[in-house]
Amino acid sequence: MPPFPIDRYLLPETPIEVPDGFTEVRQSLTAGLPHRVELGAGVHAVLILPTGLARQWLSTDPLAVVSSSADDLAPRPAPTATSRPPALVGRVPLRLVVRQGTRILGSVPLATGLRRVCPDAGTPTAPGVTPVAVEVLVLAWLLHAGTVRGSGDYGSYLTVAWRPADRAVDQFGPPPINEFVWRRRPPAQRVESDLGPARLRYRYLLDKKMRRVLR
Repeated sequence: MPPFPIDRYLLPETPIEVPDGFTEVRQSLTAGLPHRVELGAGVHAVLILPTGLARQWLSTDPLAVVSSSADDLAPRPAPTATSRPPALVGRVPLRLVVRQGTRILGSVPLATGLRRVCPDAGTPTAPGVTPVAVEVLVLAWLLHAGTVRGSGDYGSYLTVAWRPADRAVDQFGPPPINEFVWRRRPPAQRVESDLGPARLRYRYLLDKKMRRVLR
């Protein structure tokens, strides 16, 4: 069965393998935050944690875990009728700011397995600037409170992978379904989802077991 069109944007259930063409970069976070990571092609990323709460980190155990990629891969119980939604506000907003010199190409939130091209297709290019695009893959990280406070070896680290974004995507789905053909199918054999302001529609023919995307 062909992959679902948004599979590459979903979080994985197993440890991440580095795809072909990517260069893996692992660094210990001994200089505190923000932390600079050299990617290549004149591009670097800066790991930041915008909290604005200095007093909180001064009173926290330096070895306390602030954020870890293991949380994304940990098994979770099946939801029940009395289950509460996850506490998203409890997750710290760690992110990578990807830059070419002083020019910001994009921002990548730390989520295990997330792949993002910086800059994306909608980012304008300044006059006289040669555009450089990279694809960043978040692999793993561990951040302790001592690293947030300042320099020191507290066991914090960051692992990412990157590649020049000068090639097409490495995953392809089936061709789109013609809208008129899809409408002629019985209602019980078709499913449609309308996602976001861009009006991106995912259409699924149940009888043929084929997922197709129609813009």
